[in-house]
This record gives sequence, structure tokens and C-alpha cells, in this order.
Amino acid sequence: MVNLKAAIENLPVSAAQLKVETGSTGVSYVSGLLAAFGGTWTKNEILAAGGLIFVAATYFTSLYFQRRRDRREQEFHALRVQTEMAARNQSAD
Repeated sequence: MVNLKAAIENLPVSAAQLKVETGSTGVSYVSGLLAAFGGTWTKNEILAAGGLIFVAATYFTSLYFQRRRDRREQEFHALRVQTEMAARNQSAD
């Protein structure tokens, strides 16, 4: 069995250094992409891409909340059917 604490202490870099390096790498990638798009895309193309991203975000947000509403309606329907069946069984007795 490997001792996790000892394994972490023996790592050549600390977790803080790893976070900084990961963050700076991410910033580097994003800035590189922005520079590439800024040099090759026109303003209209950038706005069109932004619009498409906004439309996709809106669609998936709507889809998420629609599914939640459907789930609530199914639960309500099941409870209603159960209540009606219980009422019928009581009236039959």
C-alpha cells in the first residue's frame, strides 16, 4: 500500500507551483488563440462566432430547464395517479 502523504511530499514540485504553471499555461493558450483569431478573422466573423456561441449557450440552458420541468410534471402526474387510485380503492370498500 502506498503512503499518499509520503508520495506527495516526495514530489519534485509543490501543488502551488503546479497551480501557477497550469494557470499560466492556460493564459498562454487563450492569448495565443485570441491573437490568431484577431489576425485572421474580421470583426463581423468574430461577432458571428460570438453569436453562435450565445445561441448554443441559450439552447442548452433552455434544454436543461425544460428537462427539469418535464421531470417535475412526471412526478406530479405519478403522485396524482397514485392519489386517485387510493381514493377509488377507498370508495370501493
